[in-house]
Amino acid sequence: MAPLKAGDSFPPDVKFSYVPWTKENGEITACGLPQPYDASKEWANKKVVLFSVPGAFTPSCSISHLPGYIKLLNDFKANGVDIVAVIAYNDPFVMSAWGKANNIKGDDILFLSDTDTAFSKSIGWTLGERTARYALIIDHGTVTYAEKEPAKGVTTQPPATRGATKENFTSPSQIEHQNNPQNAPQSNINTLPPPPRASSSMGPKPAHTTASIQAKKRTIPSSDSADRKRARTYDARKLAVQSSDAALSKTGELDVSAFVAAREFEVRALEAGIRNSKSALASRAFQKVPRSLRRRTASHNVKRVPSRLRARARREMIEDNTPKVTARRRKPTQLLRLRLETARRLQNLNSRSKARRAAKNASTLDLVPLPEDEGKGSQKRPTHDVNIAPRVPKIKKNRLSHPEKPQSKFKKRQRCKTWLPTHVFHAKRAHMTSPKDPLWRFVVPLSPTEKSYRPTHRASGARGAVAWDMSYISTIGLEGLEVCLERLFTALGVVGEEAWGNKGKKWKAGTRGLEVWLFETGGEEGMGDGKRPIAPVTLIWCSEKTDEDVEMADAGAKAKKPKRRMFLRVHPSAFLQVWEEVLKAAKVQHPQVMVEDLRFDIGSIEITGPGATEALLGALKPIPKSDGKEWPKGSPESTWISLAGLTNAASLPQNALLAFNISDPRLRHPPRTIKLPTSEASSSDLAVLLSSWEPDSTQLRPDLFSRPSRLTASRLLPSQKAINRRKSLASPGEYPSPKPTDPRIPVLILASRPKSLSSGGNSQGTYTVMLPWKCVVPVWYYIMYYPMSSGGNPRFGGLLEKQQLSFECSEPWFPGDYPGTNAGWAWEMRERDIRRKEWERKPKQKRIAYDSIDLGGPKKGEIGLGWACDWERLVQSEPLEKDEGLAKTGEPATAVVEGDQTEIKMKKQQKPLERENKKRKREKQNKSASTSATTYTFTRPAPPPLHIHHLPPSAAFTILNAKSRPKPSASLPTPFQFHLTHPALATVKLTLINRGTPTPRARIYRLPATNLSLRNEWLSLLSPSARTPSAQHQSKKQKQAQIFQASSKLLPTDLSADPQPAAHLPMPGEEDLIGFVTTGNYNLTAGKGTGVASVLVGRVVGCDASGLDELDSLSESRSQVSGKGAKGIKVGMSREKLARVCIVRSAGERVGRLGVWEVV
Repeated sequence: MAPLKAGDSFPPDVKFSYVPWTKENGEITACGLPQPYDASKEWANKKVVLFSVPGAFTPSCSISHLPGYIKLLNDFKANGVDIVAVIAYNDPFVMSAWGKANNIKGDDILFLSDTDTAFSKSIGWTLGERTARYALIIDHGTVTYAEKEPAKGVTTQPPATRGATKENFTSPSQIEHQNNPQNAPQSNINTLPPPPRASSSMGPKPAHTTASIQAKKRTIPSSDSADRKRARTYDARKLAVQSSDAALSKTGELDVSAFVAAREFEVRALEAGIRNSKSALASRAFQKVPRSLRRRTASHNVKRVPSRLRARARREMIEDNTPKVTARRRKPTQLLRLRLETARRLQNLNSRSKARRAAKNASTLDLVPLPEDEGKGSQKRPTHDVNIAPRVPKIKKNRLSHPEKPQSKFKKRQRCKTWLPTHVFHAKRAHMTSPKDPLWRFVVPLSPTEKSYRPTHRASGARGAVAWDMSYISTIGLEGLEVCLERLFTALGVVGEEAWGNKGKKWKAGTRGLEVWLFETGGEEGMGDGKRPIAPVTLIWCSEKTDEDVEMADAGAKAKKPKRRMFLRVHPSAFLQVWEEVLKAAKVQHPQVMVEDLRFDIGSIEITGPGATEALLGALKPIPKSDGKEWPKGSPESTWISLAGLTNAASLPQNALLAFNISDPRLRHPPRTIKLPTSEASSSDLAVLLSSWEPDSTQLRPDLFSRPSRLTASRLLPSQKAINRRKSLASPGEYPSPKPTDPRIPVLILASRPKSLSSGGNSQGTYTVMLPWKCVVPVWYYIMYYPMSSGGNPRFGGLLEKQQLSFECSEPWFPGDYPGTNAGWAWEMRERDIRRKEWERKPKQKRIAYDSIDLGGPKKGEIGLGWACDWERLVQSEPLEKDEGLAKTGEPATAVVEGDQTEIKMKKQQKPLERENKKRKREKQNKSASTSATTYTFTRPAPPPLHIHHLPPSAAFTILNAKSRPKPSASLPTPFQFHLTHPALATVKLTLINRGTPTPRARIYRLPATNLSLRNEWLSLLSPSARTPSAQHQSKKQKQAQIFQASSKLLPTDLSADPQPAAHLPMPGEEDLIGFVTTGNYNLTAGKGTGVASVLVGRVVGCDASGLDELDSLSESRSQVSGKGAKGIKVGMSREKLARVCIVRSAGERVGRLGVWEVV
């Protein structure tokens, strides 16, 4: 609607809302009920002055605008005005309180609420989402004055009304006084310049007393975006206050309720100002995105902001005349132009070939003359709608499988890698691996694009859930006689009570999973009788119990022994090595065990957190029985439904299995929150269920082990169009009814928990849902959009979030925390190359100078490569101790002697770099050759050099626990003696004692074994009476600085030039280096700095290659003799714990922290 002007009729059906003033609600703390106010009807036969303000209680409106109208009220009445009303966009309660705050009683001034600024928008006078400043005079339904005021600040001047008549009264700003014009000030509504920004108060402006209204010299600016921003910032930074004078009566008595109401108003104004000031700083739409999203700095694409902000962003771009560049109008680059032309040419060829094939089929099939009707003409051949099942492909025994051929438009992007089933979901929401550098032949999501470190920690432990698409985990299927399978895994190192004893009965029955390490079948040269560990795997047997087992109970004993099936799940980094070892062991069995590659047949989803059970219960709905009855109590389906209300998967039995068939989750989209039980009876029933766990005896054979069942579920999976068609035919608010032809998706749920729970941890358990590869997407989308009862939706995680949660549980992550394995060494080489490139990209003045780091000894420089966990340097350091001039490449070093210091400038700082450059060139050539090939081939990762191998947790625990014994090497069994003289690595958990945070690649030292004085200084930090190292060194440093300053004034300059003592303790020598930190950070769960590290077992135990035993000097518990005398140092720590004390120093730093390691 066009703006109102003089002579227009007042619009009909104009309605406001207000709270009428009564004696009962006359106080500002009292509240009445809002009532509608039909302005068109009430003002039809009256003369009305209506003015509008942007908002109640704002400084300009409360101090400069409204008080003038209050002063003019009697003059308006004298000029025949029946009603004076003010409107704003605020609700009726705020408008009523504003009138009471200004002591307006009765109907002197009506404080009306323009709800949703409906009236102001209808006449086009708004200030953003607020009402603008304007004034109207309505005389019996006709508008006689209508002017819009600028948004700079308004003041109202009192008119002299003596002698004024109704004829010359046209508007508050045009009152002309007839009597005594020299003494009477003229009109009222005038715009004034805004108050200065430096002013801290907004007092009333002095009244203008000119005899007549004169036009301003400066033109009124238009209300553009700059004015709106200025007004919004001005209002947000000014707080409204109330005077305390109203709380005092005429006799000086204090009205407590009015005084408290005034103070309450000021407090609320302060809170509102704090809130408004935050939004006032964000002037653009792209700055108002949610906190979890990253800032879209200077984004000029409205599609990159949330949908609720796109209209505002589009308006801002129009007002600012921001140039918009879309994909269609952007000038393509040379490479993009060639791609577009190639795509257009291929599309034309494809369309022509399709047209030719369609014409050929129409001519040969549609019009074929039938034999009996040749004389009567041609008829169409009859068609049939029978679905013919496709041919089931043959099982590829003992052969690697290949992924399914992708669509033609995605084929080029998957030339040397494979997309996960949920790749399209993650590609828009996560950082993915580089196209030229995939991980393990998969495009793996690394981390969400939004801020996710702390939200992931909260969702996994406090409220919510975190899910991962773990379809890149490799699955191997095995089938053979039970005896042959036992011999196969025994040859691979699966031994012990948990596998083949009483503890392994449930595992062999198919109701539990087993997590074990696999070893190579043959010993490596230089490894002795020891076997190199490969990787941790999960083994799952197929339960052989079926519905016909009761009928077959009386079968003859001469029946042929049935073959059994099982799954082996392993990390993809070690898949090829495990595949070769399993295949080698399977071929020597009689009868031979069949090995099948199921990597692209079975996908998986992992989910953890308090809401994981609830989200899975909504997504995995068991298919009801054919007769319509409920599942019997104790069955896997009934047990799964009864888990509603469970908040931690760790409450289930360790590695418990549940297998059943589910319906398509897309038929129940959008998801609805399931009803969780809250009664005490349901909690007790859940506790009984978890303690008894009846599925151990009722679990039937899972359909996921059946290849026809997997193929049938994938083939019958309907398209999304078919799902939408069925949903459109359903009643509103109801899901489509199930059909007999709906797919039966087999799922296998594995509930696991971290091993830290056995030592008193409270970490969350994890569900692993295994299902057919093509059925992962429907389940994934349902989980991601499921509305949890605690609020929000489950989060998704990437590879970094997987490492984060493993680190917070103090669990090592494979392969990164196992550098002694082939897969772990390949990961270390990859990370080393990434960190080296980051270091080289930095300018020389900003990157760490590893060669010049002072560690407090005679040597300078970092030990080994600063950007790597230099295991080669650690293993080869013994020859360096005997001949310091011998570098890693065998080149002698050159030493320069300067006074008492010997600076060794070894060529090892240059030769290893040259060697690494050559190595990188070879790797780059090999990588380019491998990526250029179109065949799906694998290369087995190379083993670590120098016969470095990793110890499994059981062996590491046995060896390192013997450290506290008098003679550890003599007390160890014979098979473990080999690991003490050869480079064996063990994974440990690291916890700092006082303060500090370990970082990746940090160096770990044992307590000095040869320098007893330095060792005593480090042990003194463990004394309970000792202060924190920082405070101790700080106070000592301050005292020394004061002494140094005082002496410098008395002594000559050359005598006072001695350097100040070091503020931190010197670090031990390289001979005391025992390992490196592979993962380290501040642990949000533990509330301190922790890490996961690997240590050289021979160095820790104290037996190096020379057979030295330093255990006694490392593990003295109660007192140590210092170098100055017999001063005892009480450590307050047991012998076993003191033997595990170490010193941790980050790479590139010279400050060490005390910590304690523990085998995991």
